[in-house]
Order: sequence, then C-alpha cells, then structure tokens
Amino acid sequence: MIPFEQELELYHYCESLCSQKARIGFVEKQLDYKSHHIVICDVAEECQNLDDDYLKVNPKGIVPTLVHHGQPVYDAHQIIRHIDLEYPDSGTRLWPTDTRELKIADFWFDEGMLKDDQPLGTNFGTSIAFLSRPLLARMLQRQSLELVIEKYKRHPIEQRRKGFVALRKGVQAPREVEERALSILINALRVVNDQLAQSGGPWVLDEFSVVDITMMACFHRLEDIHLDDLLAHKTLPELSGYWERLQNRPSYQSAIVAWHDEENWRSAIKDLYGDKKSPILDDAVSLLI
Repeated sequence: MIPFEQELELYHYCESLCSQKARIGFVEKQLDYKSHHIVICDVAEECQNLDDDYLKVNPKGIVPTLVHHGQPVYDAHQIIRHIDLEYPDSGTRLWPTDTRELKIADFWFDEGMLKDDQPLGTNFGTSIAFLSRPLLARMLQRQSLELVIEKYKRHPIEQRRKGFVALRKGVQAPREVEERALSILINALRVVNDQLAQSGGPWVLDEFSVVDITMMACFHRLEDIHLDDLLAHKTLPELSGYWERLQNRPSYQSAIVAWHDEENWRSAIKDLYGDKKSPILDDAVSLLI
C-alpha cells in the first residue's frame, strides 16, 4: 500500500514518452488525477526518480506509475488498460470489443511498449527510444561524468544503469543496432499506414483507441528527434493527415504540449538539431524507397 490522498495519483515526467501516453489516456477518459511530477536523472542534475521516496512507489525507478487507492500500476499501456477497465463509462472507451480490432490493439500494445527485459531497437517503442539516444546524451553531457556515475549507481535496472553512463561517456551504439531500429521504425510506419487505409480513417480502428494514443506520443517523439519528415513521405500517404488529426485532438495539447520542459528537454533539442533535420533521416528515407 502506497500512501495516497486522491483516488488516482500519477507519478510522471513531462517529456517521458510513456508518461505522455498515460496522460493522454487520462484526458481521453475524462478522469482527474493528482499529479506528482518526477524529474528524471537523465535530463537534469536535480532529479527524483532514484530518490528513496520514489523507489518506494516504483522500485524500478522509472515513470510513469499510477497509484489507484494506494495500489501501484506500472507501465503506460497497463495504466491505460487499467483506467479503461475500471471506468468504462467515463470519457472515450479506449479498448475495442470487436475481435478483429482487439487483435490490432493487442499487437500495438506489445509493439509500442518499452519493456525492461527487451533490448532497445527490437520493437516499435524501443526503436523510438533507441533513436532518441542522441537527445538524452546531450542532456547527460550537461552533467559531470562523476555526478552521472554516482547517480546511476542507485538505478535498480542494470541495463539503464550501464546505458546512461555509457551515453554520458559518449559511447556509440553499434551501427547494426541503429540500422535495425530504423528498419523496425519504417516497417511499423508502413503497418500504420496500411491499417489507416483499410479502416478509411480517421483513426486506426473505427474509433479513437489505445492505438492512437501510442501513435500520438510516438509521432511527437519523431518530431522531437527531427525525423518527422517520415510522416509526410509519399510512400506513406495516410500518415500526414492522420498526424494532423492527432495534433488537433484536445488531448494532444493538454497531455503533451502543455507539459513541455523548456529548460531541459526543449533546450537540448535546439542545441542538438537547431533548424536541421536528423543526420539519420536520409538513411531512414532510403528504407522507404
């Protein structure tokens, strides 16, 4: 049992991909929650996700975490499923009941997750996380190596502990891992494009669903890392209009844009890319041709 003051309490970081998904879910379900904003250690010197207090909420030291009547729910997709099941009559129903649509939703449920036991760049979600590494490296490089090493000694997940220290040291990932991540990303975008063509839009399924929540957050991250030209490529004709519809959804503004971290995340985007596209954009486009 975790101490709580409100029925639903969400621990999250503003720019975290998974936190964005959870917040979109809450907006779409029209549910109020008590917000606990947790600054994570890869973006700033002063951070909270590895503090003892937060490790009591989430022993893995990651975000988001939902606390519902004192009981924790981990992982954004599990959080979305939980609130949809617990509050079926509130807001938008996010999980389909149709057998065919449920199969598609379950596919993206797994494909979009960032699983601790799954290496980066092996599904859609972890591929986007992998391709975000230069941005995280830029924020870590603003911190001293000694501080980063000291902070990450406390991280309960060995893969993250080693990975963030390596990023701070400037260690480059093997080229084949980057190529694999790009290939998985492109294949996933093709699948979304084909599913939109099949459904006729405006959403991947007949109604707005957990699939669209995943795409809203992931497409926004592609914009952050300056790979969003992929969403307007001629070989993916359904995606540009779909991305525009996602951005016009009220939940996009209130759950993503309104939570931008200008001091850390947004400033790192400007430092890293300026007005230029991602240096791997051409490699990604070549996979579409």
